[in-house]
Amino acid sequence: MRSLEFFRNVSIGQYSGGGSAVHRLTPATKYLWLFALSIPAAAGGPIAVVLSLALALAFAVIAGLSPVFFIRGVKPAVPFFFLAAIMQFLFGWPGDSSAVLVAIGPISATLHEAEAVAMAIGRTVSLMAIIGLFTSVTSEAEIAHGVEDFLYPLARLGLPVHRLALVVSETFRFIPVVAMELESIVKAQASRGADFGTGRGGPLAKARAYLPLIVPVTIRALERAEALSEAMEARCYTGRGRTRLVAYARQKGELLVDLSAFIAVAALFAADALLKGVL
Repeated sequence: MRSLEFFRNVSIGQYSGGGSAVHRLTPATKYLWLFALSIPAAAGGPIAVVLSLALALAFAVIAGLSPVFFIRGVKPAVPFFFLAAIMQFLFGWPGDSSAVLVAIGPISATLHEAEAVAMAIGRTVSLMAIIGLFTSVTSEAEIAHGVEDFLYPLARLGLPVHRLALVVSETFRFIPVVAMELESIVKAQASRGADFGTGRGGPLAKARAYLPLIVPVTIRALERAEALSEAMEARCYTGRGRTRLVAYARQKGELLVDLSAFIAVAALFAADALLKGVL
């Protein structure tokens, strides 16, 4: 039954309080570092992806969190990685002239396809760890306030900053909720005899078994969202004229931490370009 547990393996959206230097940073600084690590992980080469993941795990250690927790957060996505790899090899790239690694009848796996699969998995793992770290050291209120602080100048132009901040914070909050819904549906189906890859078939059978669950999980998530919106409407929430009592004081040396985020982005892309040229 432990193989059907998802909630305990989801690192995104689960806040872990603490008094570390990372926890004490203002929400705006945490957002800045979130972008500083996410941009190279999403747009850089393999070196930038690996270094971004390494930096995120280093920050986790400084925050007093276990890096294993963030790596374990990738576990629920493994069947979908396997399915994506199968689809990648079934539908080849036009003009792919790289070396063929494995060929089974009309289906072949080329070096270019293997690199594409490895990069896709690496980027996903890195981004999941980075976002998981961000939500682990940033409370739901700080997530909303950080967006408000970032977009405050645009509020004068009519942008509904507070409502946008609420949407962002609720998005992070719903990730573990969706995982909990998926776990309850899977366990209900398993109690009725459904096999989610625990028997024969391995990862492919497990990925195929999860595909039909996309619709019910989506419906349950939409039902929860609708219930939340109705509760807010019942309380006459509009988002206009909202104020906040919390003021975040910048820590000593936090400006240097902010500048380090820009340096980190440049250094990650530079390291990726230099090492790519050497290799």
